[in-house]
Amino acid sequence: MNDSGVLIFSTDPLAAALLGAAVELAGFVVHFPHAGESPRDALMRTRPTVALVDCDHEEACTESFFGPAMMAGATIGIFSSKHSRRTLEPIAAQFGVRTFGLPIDFDELSSILAAAAAKRTT
Repeated sequence: MNDSGVLIFSTDPLAAALLGAAVELAGFVVHFPHAGESPRDALMRTRPTVALVDCDHEEACTESFFGPAMMAGATIGIFSSKHSRRTLEPIAAQFGVRTFGLPIDFDELSSILAAAAAKRTT
């Protein structure tokens, strides 16, 4: 298993669990925020290689989270429904973060995570 951690923020517990299972299958360690824990505190606790953020998560899908996450060395991936993706693209472009829709193909998710882990080790 890869030592690289992936922190998942989602407004949908089932989506978070399914995404977490796929992340584990890809060989990464999965982290979720604790109940009542702020996104920033979860970031500091887990020090992930990747933060996967649901664009509907009001606390994590913000500029005030993206900046500190990137400064901590995490690559950010924002996921959304296909309907909200158009709204998200300008924000993602501003911060240079990757977006993807759910459901996501396992090979595509594995590729995103592997690229992020490689980026962090270089």
